[in-house]
Amino acid sequence: MDIVKDAVRKLEELTRGCGCEDGNIVLSVNPERTVCQFEKGACMEASFGGRTAEFVTFEPTRATTRLPFLFRATLDKTVHRVAACAILNVMTGFLCISRARLSCEPECHAACRADLIEKVGERVVGGLHIPPHVLGQFPRHTDVPGGGEVVLVGGEGLISPEACDLFGGERAGSVLLVGPSTAGVATLENLPHWCPYGKG
Repeated sequence: MDIVKDAVRKLEELTRGCGCEDGNIVLSVNPERTVCQFEKGACMEASFGGRTAEFVTFEPTRATTRLPFLFRATLDKTVHRVAACAILNVMTGFLCISRARLSCEPECHAACRADLIEKVGERVVGGLHIPPHVLGQFPRHTDVPGGGEVVLVGGEGLISPEACDLFGGERAGSVLLVGPSTAGVATLENLPHWCPYGKG
């Protein structure tokens, strides 16, 4: 299952006829931003209607676009999937159905990690494109991509080919989306999401 394409389809249904398709969405890169500890890459920001949301990626892009272009896109290229997720994040924030649009302050990283370690308990934690030094701080973890009883998935993991297999298989119930990059998809797909200190 391509979770990103499905989320785009749901956003199209949600916004049909509401006028959002007439507004510009500006995609930019913010090199000054400290990103979520569960992610690596550059902070790409999407702005719409006075709201800003981020997506952390190794393939950021700069552009001005509108929703109809997203709805017609095939999303077969990584750069297009990155842009789609950034747009999903800002639109769900604009529609007030998603809370975490921006990364928390670095001072919150330790508390966020400690809270998540407590939440997962004794379960083995794995991940998709989660930084090894963060994954290694969980008492029980595996380096096997997509392995573990709980699979942490950040933005780069969400747009990866492995995600299609993960969300389309029997392991889908073990996924926990983490960080603001995954907030839009988590909201539209009603998936578990961890970003307690993210900013709205």
